[in-house]
Amino acid sequence: MPELPKFPKHLKGWELLDIYGRMYGMTEQERKEQIPELLKTVGLKGRERDFVGKYSKGMQQRLGIAQALLNEPELVVLDEPSLGLDPVGMVEVRELVERIAKEGVTVFISSHLLFEVEQICGHVTIIHRGVSLISDTLQNVSNKFSGPTTLQVEVAKISGTIVETMKKLPFVSNVSQDGNTLTIELKTRDDVRAQVSQEITNSGGVIVSMSLKGQTLEEVFMQLITKSQGGKAE
Repeated sequence: MPELPKFPKHLKGWELLDIYGRMYGMTEQERKEQIPELLKTVGLKGRERDFVGKYSKGMQQRLGIAQALLNEPELVVLDEPSLGLDPVGMVEVRELVERIAKEGVTVFISSHLLFEVEQICGHVTIIHRGVSLISDTLQNVSNKFSGPTTLQVEVAKISGTIVETMKKLPFVSNVSQDGNTLTIELKTRDDVRAQVSQEITNSGGVIVSMSLKGQTLEEVFMQLITKSQGGKAE
């Protein structure tokens, strides 16, 4: 599916898919079976007899995904699938892509929206000026280039005992305090919130909030770009 799918406005949704089905060489029976299922999958059931010209941008994106899935491909290529969509439309398309992938189809996405890539992709390739800087699982990319993971914990009342207990944990490299909030730098990328919570509770503390923070894919991207340009980002 291209970045901005353009379909004839005078066609109805099901008519458009029927035409593509015939171009794919599908039989009439195959089209009758698959088109209703695809329209249901992409959330257009009940709108299949509306003219494409009456579809919102998000609906046209979903129709484009249905068209791309019509011949049951093993690989689906989507170029900027959420471009120009409102927040609701972005979530709908993201959930649709995740559902397609769970059904065993490989989905290749080209996108500048790195927060979106971070949420739905398992493998990433970062390209700058036509050159691949890294290609690996999302987890490995984050592990190779991310800074320390931190855990921010707000405690109702912080005591010296709580701070010292945190510093003695084997997976903690540093602890800093700002009012009732502790910022705990971790040596590990494992989720240790349960252990931290238990230790604070055992030390007489009451946890108000806790959040785990690591480096985003956008930050990793900028770090890679800077490194590739000798320390200067453009």
